[in-house]
Amino acid sequence: MQENIPLDSSIRNYDNKNDQHVFAIDRLVHELGIPAEEVNRSYREILEELKNDESARDYLPALVSMGVKERLVSYC
Repeated sequence: MQENIPLDSSIRNYDNKNDQHVFAIDRLVHELGIPAEEVNRSYREILEELKNDESARDYLPALVSMGVKERLVSYC
């Protein structure tokens, strides 16, 4: 599945979960058939919304992925 989808630099520098973020973005790109740039943008925006929520911190990749999926599927 991994085809080296570039990770937005603001996501890469956010925390120590880079591998989880890359996997989540890659999975969304393949699952939704939406360009990586668009998924990266939505992922970054939702990560920004959730990053200060301490209760979400351990689950950020999963929570952000759910938000991205909801957002992008609703636009299609």
